Parts: sequence; C-alpha cells; structure tokens
Amino acid sequence: MRTWGGTMPAFGAQGDKRLPRVSAHVIGRPRVNAALDDGAPLTLLRGAAGSGKTTALVGWAFTSADRVVWLTVTPALATSAALAAALLRVLSGAGEAVGSPHPAPDVGEGWSAVAQYLCDHEEPLVVVLDDAAALDRDAVFDLCRTVAVPAHVRLIVATNRPSPFDSDGIALVLDTALISPEDLAFDTDEIRRALDVDEDTAVAVRETTGGFAAVIRAVALRGRVPDDTAIAEVATAAVDDYLRSRMEEGTFGAGVLEGLIRISITDTVDLPLAQALSSDPDIGAALDEAEAFGFGRWSTESGRGTFMIAAPARALLRRDLLERFPAEIRLLRRLAIEGALRRDDPFEGLRLAMEEDDLHLAAHVIMSGWSHLLDHDGRRVVALLGDLPLARLKQEPLVAMLLGICLNANRLRRVRGLQLLRMAISAANARRSALSPTERLFIWTAESAALRVVGMPERAGQVAARALAVYTETSESQWQQYAIEMPLLCTHLGISLYYGGRREQAVRLFDEAAALASSQGTGNAFHAVSLLSGIHALNGDLPEARHYVEIIRDGSWDPALLDGYRGTFYRVAEAILAVEEGDLATAKQHVRAFEPHRATSEHWTTMATVEAWIALHDGEAAGGLERLESFARMRGREAGSTSARQALSRPRILLHLALGDVRAARGIKQRDAGTDRFGTLLERARIALIDGRAPDAVRLLAATRLEPTTSRERAEAAAVHSAALHRVSPAAAQAVTEALHAQLADRGLRTPLALLGAEDFAAVRADLAPVGDPPLPIRSALPSFAARPKLSSREQVVLHALTTGAPLPEIAAELRVSPNTLKTQLRSIYRKLDAANRTEALEQAARHGLLPG
Repeated sequence: MRTWGGTMPAFGAQGDKRLPRVSAHVIGRPRVNAALDDGAPLTLLRGAAGSGKTTALVGWAFTSADRVVWLTVTPALATSAALAAALLRVLSGAGEAVGSPHPAPDVGEGWSAVAQYLCDHEEPLVVVLDDAAALDRDAVFDLCRTVAVPAHVRLIVATNRPSPFDSDGIALVLDTALISPEDLAFDTDEIRRALDVDEDTAVAVRETTGGFAAVIRAVALRGRVPDDTAIAEVATAAVDDYLRSRMEEGTFGAGVLEGLIRISITDTVDLPLAQALSSDPDIGAALDEAEAFGFGRWSTESGRGTFMIAAPARALLRRDLLERFPAEIRLLRRLAIEGALRRDDPFEGLRLAMEEDDLHLAAHVIMSGWSHLLDHDGRRVVALLGDLPLARLKQEPLVAMLLGICLNANRLRRVRGLQLLRMAISAANARRSALSPTERLFIWTAESAALRVVGMPERAGQVAARALAVYTETSESQWQQYAIEMPLLCTHLGISLYYGGRREQAVRLFDEAAALASSQGTGNAFHAVSLLSGIHALNGDLPEARHYVEIIRDGSWDPALLDGYRGTFYRVAEAILAVEEGDLATAKQHVRAFEPHRATSEHWTTMATVEAWIALHDGEAAGGLERLESFARMRGREAGSTSARQALSRPRILLHLALGDVRAARGIKQRDAGTDRFGTLLERARIALIDGRAPDAVRLLAATRLEPTTSRERAEAAAVHSAALHRVSPAAAQAVTEALHAQLADRGLRTPLALLGAEDFAAVRADLAPVGDPPLPIRSALPSFAARPKLSSREQVVLHALTTGAPLPEIAAELRVSPNTLKTQLRSIYRKLDAANRTEALEQAARHGLLPG
C-alpha cells in the first residue's frame, strides 16, 4: 500500500493492485527484483539520488505477490511517534497524505497499536520506506523491534546516505540484506538490453557512466544513435548534463564547488585530506551532500571513513580542475600522495606519481609503501609500470626492482623481471651509484629475499649482512620518513641471516624489528614476534618462546596471519611447546596449518623438521620418515641442495635411529651433516654410544673445541655425556647429570632425555627422578639397542676389511697380523654375530647396522 504524494491510490493484494503512474521508459531489473524477493526481514537499499532505488522498488512491487505498504519519509515523520502514527494510518488504509498534521499518539501507544495490527493480520506483508535516511535513531530501532515480532512481515528501506539503519545494533534486531550502490548500478547485460546495443558498446557505456541508473535512463530517452560507436559519446554528454543539473539543484556554494573540484585530483580521500585539498575545514558536509547527489560515497557503513568519488563525477570535476586551476595541480597531487600514504594506500600514491611522470617521486612512494605494494598490488603495479622503457627505469633502480619482483611472479614475463632485478642490483652495487643508503637498503633486502627463495641461503645471508651494515651505519633521520617499512625490512633481512647461518644476528634483528613496530603502534610486529617464538622454541629456550607465544595469543590478530606464511614460526613454537609438555595431539593440530603451504613456503625444511619431531616423540618414526621423504620429493630439486640436506640431516638421523637402523643413520651423518659443527659431533657421539663405544662418546664430547650453539644442543649433549659416563664410570657421571638437571629445569625441556637408547634413558632418568622438577618423559623415543652385537674396536676393523672381498691372507697382511691371529678374531666375530661363515657374518652385520655407511 503506498500513499504516493498523498493523492495516489494504495496498492492492494495481487489481483487488486493499483500502481502509481510510472514512466514508460522504466527498465525492467529482474536481478534487483530477485534480491528484493530474497525474504530477509530487513532489506536495505543504499544509493544516491538518481541511482534507481525508487524506480527499482516500484518495478518490484508491481510483480510482488505480497501486500506492499509504502511510506515516503519526510522530515515531519523523522521522530518515532510521528513514524508510528503515519505507518498505522497507511496500514489501516486511511490514505491520508504523508506528513499531514495529525496529533501523534504517545510513542509506546503508537507502536503497540502497529504491533497489534500486524499480529491481527497474518497475510504476508512488506513495509517499504522510501527516502528513509531522515529517520532518527529511536524511530529506526522502534520500527525494527516492532517488525521483528511477526514472521510474516518484511521491511524494505531505501536511503541515499548512511543512516541509523546501518548501525551494528540493527543486525541484533533483524537479519539484514544490503543492496549496495554497486548492486543498483546497471550491469553490462542490463545496459545492452536497455539501449539495444551490442556487448562492446554496452561495456563502453558501463565504463563511461558507472551504470548509474539516472544516466542510463537519460541515454535511453535520447533514442538510438545510428552509429553505435557514438553511444559512448552520448553517454558522456548525459553524465555531464546529469551531474551539472545536480550541482545546480544542490546547495553547493562557489567556494564549496571549487573545493570539490580540487579534491578530484585523486579518486579517494579521507576527511583530513579533503580538508587539506579544499582548504575548507567544513568540506565534510559538502561530501555528505555530494554522496546524496551521486557524486561519490563514503566507504564505511556508518560514519566517515574515506570518500570515493564516482568515476563519471571525477571526470567532470577533473576537466574543470585542468581548466580553472592548472597552476595548483602539482601541489594538490603532492598533498594527495601523502594522504594516500597516510591511509595505507600506496598504489594510489604511485598512480598519482606516474600521472605526473615523476619516477623519483614514484621511488619515494615505493619506499613508503613497499610491503603493501608487494603483498597486495602486484598485478596493478605491472599494469601501471609495465610499459616503461628500460632507459627510464635505469634512472630509478628502485622502481625497476619493484617492477622486476612483480613481473617475476608471472611465468610468461619472468625473463623481463629478472633483467630488471639484475639492473637494479647492479646499480645498488656500483661504487659511484647515486642511490641513497635507504634505497640501497631496500634493493639489497629484496635481493637477499630473492636469493633465499631460489635456494641460495648462503649468498642471501651475505647480501643481508651488507644491507644490515648500511642500516646500522645510516642515521635514523635518513630513513625516518620510511620508518613504517623498517620493521618489515629488518624482519626479511633477519630471515636471510637466519637461513644463511648467522642466527644470532638474525635474532637480534628480529628483536629490533619487533621493538620498532611496537613503538609505531602497528601490526607490523607480528612477523618478527612469530619468528622469535619459533626460533627460541627450536633452540630449546622455552621460557623465551612462551613469552612471545603469549604475546601472539593475547593479540587480536587476523586468523589469516596465524595460519599464513608469517605465522609459520608461531605454529612451530606452539607445536614444540606442546611436544615438550607431552601433548602430541595439540602439537599435531598446530602443524596442520602447514598443509596449504607445503609446496610453496620457503620455511619448508623447518616445517618438515617439526613434523618429524612430533612423529619421533609419538612413536610413529616410520610414518614420520615417509612423510619427510614425501615432503622432500614434493620440493624436487630444492631438496637436493646442500643447505636442505644439512637442515634435514638431524631429523633423518633421529628417525632412522628410532627405527633401529643405525647404518642408515650413520650414512646420513657422513653424507649430509655439515662438517665442523657441534650438532654433527653430537650425533657422532650418540651413534658411538649406540654402537657400544661409550669411551669414544665421552672423548668426542669432552675433548672437542666446538661449543653447543643452542640450549637444546647443550642439554642433549649433557644427556649423551651422562649416559656414556654411566657406562664407563658411574661415579664420574654424577656431575654431568647434575648439570643436565639444571639445564632441563632452567629451559623447561624434557625431550633431550628421550633421545637416548632405552637402557641409557632408564639409567639417566633414574638418577634424575629423585630430584623432582622438571617433569621427565615416561619413555625413550629410541628403541633398545641391547641386543645389538658389541664388537671391539679391533673386531670392527676386521669386519670392515671383510667387506673388501679380499682373501684372508691379504687381509692379514694388510692388518699386519698373523693368519692365526686373524682366524682367532674371525671366530670371535662369527660367535657374536651368530654366523657360520664370512657371508653370513656380513649379512648379520648389515642387519644390525654394524657396517660402515
């Protein structure tokens, strides 16, 4: 039912529906009709005057099978009492003119009467409020609460600007569907049907008009143009006519209009930028009016965030800007660029810099928004900069670097991308380069990241060290204007240093990155904090790992961060902490976050190591080893690199030992483990202990010049040392066992003890158990090796000689013993191996892992 201007008859039920007079040029909108029919208790249409809200509603009401009650809101109906009274009149079919001066009942009584009416009449009903933005908050909430009770009543509301209907609290009262300005705009197919043109012409008209309903209708009213290609020109003229008529309708004074013209230098403004560009502190009210007239819209659902100027309006205002204020354009553009950077929209700043054709200014924008451009705007960067000639890019290597990185993501354009990367790096490395230290820092950071991603961690670490030197030597004042990017640059330099073997430097840099980001009050600290939590957990420094994990747990981070690339080391920390607490189920839950990134993440060796660690302590060594090797096969050639093999040597050794395959573990140690590292020496000592060579294990750990690099290595070495001394001299083991207890207690560790063979685990645990804290593991992750034959060192030399296949006299001569002595040694070997001859002895030795790898 609608009171149309107070004079038209009301709508009735289907079959008795009398609609208001509608122009013959109304264009059918099945797509919008379907959205209005979707049954939401509240449907909100938001769009400027001329966007087609009312016409779309009339067209829908004509087709609706439900009873439709229509009320056009005027200022006289803005209060709750007035709205209740007017709605009750139209519901009851009184038909008085909207806004007529009837005394309003008490608010509560008015809405009670409306509610009673709705409950008494059970036919499906839709209440339509047009021009409803003028309603005050109480009126809106009282209406929604009343309509929410009867299930057969729906509410459709049309507004031309944000209103109380956009409040968060409304969603708690009624489920709401939004038909946005984009939904109201004509799509290409609707334009094609409305104007009777082909697809290409419809696309051109859509680009020119933005699909704005009033303009499409104006083009349709002008009739068909003989030459279809001219319709776009007709559309442009229609846009100009419509917008200029709206300007004349509005209350824009000359000064306000000049402010809007100056604002058109950019697509999007926030209120501070609009004030700066227009030199008008009250420009916000003008933008509110501009939104109502279709010149653009505020981006937030409620309140003022950023105002986006509609493309047709900007084109018109820009023409006026070029004609009236050409001398101001450069200054206005600089203000717009700084405004874009301030609101974290560096691509708009870059577009404006390129609009001025100023690559030096573009480099400034790139340094101010480096991470955002790479993370979110890669394709747009290529579209904007991709056609720049090489000669121009040579003038600004940082621009070339950004474009090169973005091109490198596209396989078809990777060659061009690599060419630009090499050019930028060459410029940064040149002794007489005109680049500033800050520009070098950005380029070298990007170079180090690229090198580690392509599997060259050592070179990446070298470049990162060079960049770190520049960062350290450059005064803060030189990079202060790009301070927002520094935490992320430090983080990426730290990752390159970490994988390049400079781990202490990396941790210090992550600490600095987190501190810098925290001082800025930004979320840029997350990546550094995540890395710190995971690295400390891997190193066995559990108090520090828990500290950083708690920071992340207590923060309100985007879940995509926690489960994405930047959250990898946070998940590593959580998993390792859970393993140390014996909670394998929780550990497995955390590493599930790795699944989508197994084929792409540069952290894949760390991910594989943690997955193997969980399998080892869960008694699933066979499955863990298969999953690790499957991971390696997935990564292809990467897995064969020296750095990858070294990174995976420890988990492979431990998994093979857990399976009782000492020979395979020894072979991996000899083939893949890095030389001159304490970690490699620790695994040698562990295998010596398993082989029954406890004195060798003691000697390896006591006489080395190498030092443990982490708390975990220190505790594991103490556990192996204690177990070896228990075999050699139990009295001498006491001091080492006490040191082991202190280390486990201080670092909160349990697992170093579990990496001993079952018998050694029982002996060392028995010494530690009376002490109490920390809690100790219940069982070893490694099996019992007691059944393995124990050969003397001389017998091992003889066994090794047998593998050559040489005759026994030659072996005796080679070993410088008599044939009889050799026979005696062989009899002892055969007895220990339960073998009858040389062939059986070699078979049994292989089965027990006694042969060299």
